[in-house]
Amino acid sequence: MTVHDPFSAVRDHVTPRPPPDATLDRVVYGLCQPVVGARTLLAHRDLLRAALVPVGLLAAFCAVVAVLGGPSRFLHRFYTTFAVLAPLPSIVFADHYARLAARARAALGFPRVEPCIEPLRRNIGRAVKQAILIAIVLAPVSGLLRLVPGTGWLLVQVAAAVWALHWVVVEAFDGARVLRPGETLADLDAAALRVRLPWFVRWLHHAADRVPVGGRLVRRFAHLSDRLSLPWREEVALVEDHPALMLGFALSTAAVLAVPVLNLAFRPIVIVGASHVLGQLEAAAGPGERPAHRPA
Repeated sequence: MTVHDPFSAVRDHVTPRPPPDATLDRVVYGLCQPVVGARTLLAHRDLLRAALVPVGLLAAFCAVVAVLGGPSRFLHRFYTTFAVLAPLPSIVFADHYARLAARARAALGFPRVEPCIEPLRRNIGRAVKQAILIAIVLAPVSGLLRLVPGTGWLLVQVAAAVWALHWVVVEAFDGARVLRPGETLADLDAAALRVRLPWFVRWLHHAADRVPVGGRLVRRFAHLSDRLSLPWREEVALVEDHPALMLGFALSTAAVLAVPVLNLAFRPIVIVGASHVLGQLEAAAGPGERPAHRPA
């Protein structure tokens, strides 16, 4: 479909449907996925109630903390506590969000799947690995860009923004992971090993083969980056394979998650939107196939 009327394109893409072929249409399709997530939650009350559980529990805890602090400045203490603790539900309620993703697949009409429930220790380890990976891969790039006369500072900001958007999408699709019937976490780990190396790891290997000095050090850095990024190989490959769709999804997702305090309420919307995209891509890949297993 060729886009002539942007509003018509938006109307076309806010209902569950496979991704279009045209590049611009895929950007619009990605932009609309949080709306698909919101509409799906509103249409299924059981999903909506499940989506509100983490927000409700956190709000109740923050209210107790605010009350114990005394009658004065209740709202200030409530919102301050809420803002500080907002990142925790992604770890503490990881199992709950995993069940939400599996139930969303069924609500969207996709084949039955099982929630991808991981031990708390594994979830914490993944969060630590992700934080380290995001920081160390960007550091050498930022260092080189700062050496560019005049525009170095601007290039650093652009690189940081692109890198952040990349991980916004990766995190969203990571939260929407599911298990097929009979599949285990060990199966997921084995499947990740069959996915090609992340694009940034391949770039590091490419650089290591061409730098006049320090190639061994760069190659070790690439190996470390690969080890840290292993849990997200499939998600990173999806971003690389569907850049237009993921650009739209990244922009809309970043917009809804950037709202302070309310970002926790928007997280289920993003997870359901990502579940819809994953379901469509898996359907297009064919029975038993994963959409990210294309070789490099």
